[in-house]
Formats: sequence, C-alpha cells, structure tokens
Amino acid sequence: MANSAKILLVDDDATVLDLVRETLEGCGYSIDTATNSQEALQSVRKGGYAMIILDLLLPDMNGFILAQEIKRINPDLSDKILFISGILFGQSTVDHLGSIGAGFLSKPFQIESLIEAVGKIAGGRSNN
Repeated sequence: MANSAKILLVDDDATVLDLVRETLEGCGYSIDTATNSQEALQSVRKGGYAMIILDLLLPDMNGFILAQEIKRINPDLSDKILFISGILFGQSTVDHLGSIGAGFLSKPFQIESLIEAVGKIAGGRSNN
C-alpha cells in the first residue's frame, strides 16, 4: 500500500541511510535525510514531516538533545520520533525512549520491524 507521508531520517552512517531510505521509499514514503543535527534542524524548520527517525549517536549532538530541540521547534513531532541506535540498552532505557518519543529500534533491526513501526507512527501499512 502506497503512502505519501514525508519522513526525515537522521543518521551519520551512509549504509543505514541508504538502506532505510530505499526500504521506505519502496513502501511509498517520501524520505529526506540528514547526517548531522544541523542538517536535521534545518529540515525540521522547513516542516511537513509526519515523523522523524533519529539515530541517538550523531557526530555533533546527542540524539536525546536533538529530539528536545526538534520538539521545541515543532511540538507536533513530540510523539513522532522513532529512535534508532547500535548501543545496547536495558529494558528501562528502551521503555524511557518509548515514553519520550514514538519508540526505539536497536541496530541491526529487522526491516519488517522498521516498516511496522513507521506504519504505526506515520500511517500507511497496517497488519490488522
């Protein structure tokens, strides 16, 4: 099922950017990418995003801090941030991430998990 929702993908790993962008574009989403916090904030200021997929470890800013700034610029995105990270977190941290955003996926994640999470947050594909 096609979806025209616009998503901002923020990650400094080119492989992750390419894989996630190609996967979600294949599902019909429109994907913009950023490799650092300044690019991400510039894109958020332009607006129009249904959700943000945000790596927690960026070269110029912690993902938690960037998420707070994104929410300050656009409060409508407060529950539309899907955190991704290669760091292994305990369940309490994962639960906390879910409580301050829309959820968390640990890298490497299953493509099906990504598509399901994005569908729930940005709309589109449903497994009902």
